[in-house]
Amino acid sequence: MQGTHPGQPPAGSDGSPPGPGQPLSVGQQALWFLYQLAPESPAYNITLAVRVRSALDETALARAVDALVARHPVLGAAFAEVDGVPRQFVPPAGVDRAGGSRLEVREVPGRSDEALLGLARSVGEVPFRLGAGDVFRVVLLRRSAEDAALVLVTHHIVSDATSQWLLLRDLLAGYRGIAAGGAPDWAPLTAGYLDHVEAERVLLDSPRRDRLERYWRNRCTGVAAGAIPVDRPRPDRQTFDGATYHLRLPDELAARVRAAATAAGVTPFAFLLGVFQATLYRYGGQDDFALGCPVATRYGAGLRDVVGYLVNTLVLRASFAPGATFGDAVAAAHRELLSGLAHVGYPFPLLDRMLGAGRGGSRSPLFRIAFTMVAADRLDPPLPMVPEGAAVGPEIEYSGLRLAAFDVPQLEGQFDLNVELRQAENSLTGAFRYNTDLFDGATIERLTGHYRRLLEAATADPTRRIDRVSLVDSAELEQLLALGTGGVSPGR
Repeated sequence: MQGTHPGQPPAGSDGSPPGPGQPLSVGQQALWFLYQLAPESPAYNITLAVRVRSALDETALARAVDALVARHPVLGAAFAEVDGVPRQFVPPAGVDRAGGSRLEVREVPGRSDEALLGLARSVGEVPFRLGAGDVFRVVLLRRSAEDAALVLVTHHIVSDATSQWLLLRDLLAGYRGIAAGGAPDWAPLTAGYLDHVEAERVLLDSPRRDRLERYWRNRCTGVAAGAIPVDRPRPDRQTFDGATYHLRLPDELAARVRAAATAAGVTPFAFLLGVFQATLYRYGGQDDFALGCPVATRYGAGLRDVVGYLVNTLVLRASFAPGATFGDAVAAAHRELLSGLAHVGYPFPLLDRMLGAGRGGSRSPLFRIAFTMVAADRLDPPLPMVPEGAAVGPEIEYSGLRLAAFDVPQLEGQFDLNVELRQAENSLTGAFRYNTDLFDGATIERLTGHYRRLLEAATADPTRRIDRVSLVDSAELEQLLALGTGGVSPGR
């Protein structure tokens, strides 16, 4: 595809102006602003990679990729400013304006699983050029005729976590139909992403906007962003440099969390959130602070199978009175979630502006730590999660192919800390993505250990006071005592 100047709309297929383009959602406008701050950063690239241990018809796969973009036109969108206003230039439904196949095949014989994971990560770390309609790529890393990694990468401005799985599902269904000599086996879509943009505009032009603004102004005015002590001073300009620390709770503890949540009459997510907020309370000493909580906004008619940026961020407030118990924290988190979800329609970037944050920096002062959970057992394809210490997950049979998941590090450095918990039928894992400008890996590892310690205490006795639980175990205590007396702890 021919590149375009970021400030100019892309030319039509015949070289003529393509028209004024379509408006962006409020969330897309915020991502466009972040892109302009750091156009060479992959911090907002979303990557999904699967291992395929079956023979693939390269021609059929290339046709399926092109058909996928025609089905979800936002994947072919270009972005530019027209008279100072960002616009998106989305091809009509059923049209893919890109020239040539979008599928890239790379031969990588003899690579180990770890090396293949590294290559998949490198595919996801190549920056996109939003002004040139470069927002989506598919790369097949082929070790042999029956062993490859299929990597799908999108920019967040046209996708989200749910969309990424929709893309994989639709691509495999399309490939199955085309490889069999037919057409993609897809249910027709009844809506598109631009319908979501229009629905958001209608809401923001309605009287409901005032009610939503009042709610969020009352919840967020005067609250500080939750924080933990940093290892280094905050730089003047965010670099989006990050890394990930993975945590897997023991299956027995994960089961206790689910049981404790049921006993408390809350969801497992509310229980996990309440204890995480308690961990931050113990860490930073803040008794009133806010976290961000990304949630899906696929509530409109026909949006369930639509690809696009369909996410909003709730600002969740946590308040701790003296003597607060784990049960208090969990119940408060549950109430805050329900109340926030009842007012989810108000786009977070507008809240950020309304409360005076302005657009002078890439980091919102309303929250610096985000917390969310993905129900991995509800994903389609239902790929099992990658075991701790492994490069690739267990295989399943899906659409006539043998598939397994790669867990590609991504979306790092957006916030001080971004916690994504992943719940499967019998397991609970977490990806703690942190900003390496601020934190060492050892700091985040220690935080996750303390979170686990408080989860154990909360599930054992929800009536226990949060401030009565020691954050250090006997080994850590011995080490601290040794440092305090100038001695050396055993084994050090």
